[in-house]
Amino acid sequence: MISLSSSVTWTIEHNKRNATFKCIPTFKYSSVEKGDERVIMEAVPISRASVEKKLVKPTKITKLVLDGFKSFGKYTELLFGDDFNVIIGPNGSGKSNVLDALCFVLGKSSSKQLRAEKSANLIYNGGKTKQPAKAAEVSLVFDNSNNVFPIAESEVKISRQVRMDGASKYKINNRAVTRQELLELLSAAKINPDGYNIILQGDIIRLVEMNPVERRQIIEEIAGIGMYEEKKQQALNELQKVGEKLNEAEIILKEREGYLKDLKKDRDQALKYKELSDTIKKNKASHLKHQITRKDEELKGLEGRSEKQQQKLDKLNAEIKVVRGDIAARKENIAELNKEIERQGEVEQMKI
Repeated sequence: MISLSSSVTWTIEHNKRNATFKCIPTFKYSSVEKGDERVIMEAVPISRASVEKKLVKPTKITKLVLDGFKSFGKYTELLFGDDFNVIIGPNGSGKSNVLDALCFVLGKSSSKQLRAEKSANLIYNGGKTKQPAKAAEVSLVFDNSNNVFPIAESEVKISRQVRMDGASKYKINNRAVTRQELLELLSAAKINPDGYNIILQGDIIRLVEMNPVERRQIIEEIAGIGMYEEKKQQALNELQKVGEKLNEAEIILKEREGYLKDLKKDRDQALKYKELSDTIKKNKASHLKHQITRKDEELKGLEGRSEKQQQKLDKLNAEIKVVRGDIAARKENIAELNKEIERQGEVEQMKI
């Protein structure tokens, strides 16, 4: 059973030469049968605004600059017009090197896909008679009049430089950036260095010789599904890394828990020691206070007794002084009596 729906959808016709879009109303019908059930699928009308919103604004390459890249030993500029551009020349003139330079500046990471064993081989070697270059640099200028790139300038210039050690430097409008920042900028215009914006030598043969699975992967990449698969894989890798870090953190936490238990035990012992030490200090202070009080009382008693004995001593000293005075007086009396007796004895002798 096939039912024709009365809904109207928009068919988009694209005029590539003038880069214009036109929407015309058409009718579509389809049906899906599943067992005894019949489901009629209707085409949903799509407005012009929603269609234009999904369309990617166009951009174009205006200039390619090569300096020291492969066979381009000198500073070389290639200007591109609005129409179809073709680079012609004899074999060995460097036509393929122009395409390699384009892939190089767009951030392609594989040196083998640029027909070089390593990144340092991309630098102009000078041949037998000329001086080799110290570095290779390629710049690509895009038209940004339609604001395809999120930069408030009419032109966007991306540059990549590779040195003899194989290290690369990336720039956007002469500002140093990382490769990831460059790829994010290019993704705004649906440009992917590892995608199929550029068809290299041997790609058509490889596409024909591919098995259906590989060909499906290419179609998914062109349709944009591969980008989400890559992001999904990156997210899964990050999730795996986070899981590994969580496991490491759990192991560390378990070790720290045992360490914390030991620390808690040491802490409890230290607190108990401090408590006992404070109690000892407090009791020792109380004991010393008690001893000091008792000694003070004993001192006061001894001082009282000493004062009483001193008073007795002073009294006895006073009495001794009086007795000594009396003895001295008596000695004087005895001496006078002796003198008197001697005088009288002499008088008596003289009388005799």
